[in-house]
Amino acid sequence: MPHNSADSYRLEAVKICGTTCIEDRDLAADAGADSFGVLVDVGYSTRSLTLEQAIPLFDSPPIPGVALLFNPSAGRVWTAVQQLKPFAVQLLGHEMPDFIASLKSELECQIWKSLHIPARNHGSIDVESMKALAEEYEDSGVDVICFTTVDATSGMAKFGTGMVGDWSLIRGLANGRAVPTYLGGGIDPSNVVAAIQSVRPHGIDVCSGVEASRGKKDAEKLKALFEALAAFRAKA
Repeated sequence: MPHNSADSYRLEAVKICGTTCIEDRDLAADAGADSFGVLVDVGYSTRSLTLEQAIPLFDSPPIPGVALLFNPSAGRVWTAVQQLKPFAVQLLGHEMPDFIASLKSELECQIWKSLHIPARNHGSIDVESMKALAEEYEDSGVDVICFTTVDATSGMAKFGTGMVGDWSLIRGLANGRAVPTYLGGGIDPSNVVAAIQSVRPHGIDVCSGVEASRGKKDAEKLKALFEALAAFRAKA
């Protein structure tokens, strides 16, 4: 599905990420989420679960589950898919388009790819190079591209920091994409409408903005997020 045009824009999907337990998975589903995400063996994240810990969350889930992996080997992806049977695998690291193309020939689940965007006022990127890379991922067969705000100040791109990206820059990158795009990074109930109005993504990816504490979802923040989205959709 191509990127939404200005005339016909509507937000299609909400993914609640950084899910660490069945209770929070179900909380997200009840609030109105379209999918949930679980970090699997992502060593630098306190929200990450081991593969064994993640299995119960993917057992007959009420909404589709996405397994997030960072620079995995092909064998690790295959093992995760076999064990979890996720709706999609989201690759968070520096996985190359040819790696994704090889996975697409072997896996039945969707493959999503995160592209790293520096937090607002925390660095810059070569926009044309990023556009070219996005096109390479599209050609590789990726199902979704996620423009994800990262904190690269520590030398490693870290996700789920609550830092907001440059939405005007991301909109330029997302426009014209041949596959659905998701926006992530610092989205919460107070800015979700501004975020989607600025970028017009297919979907949004929310983590820290609906947490009570790191790795623990907040029912009231989830409710507030979806109430804001419902009000926005009612006006559209």
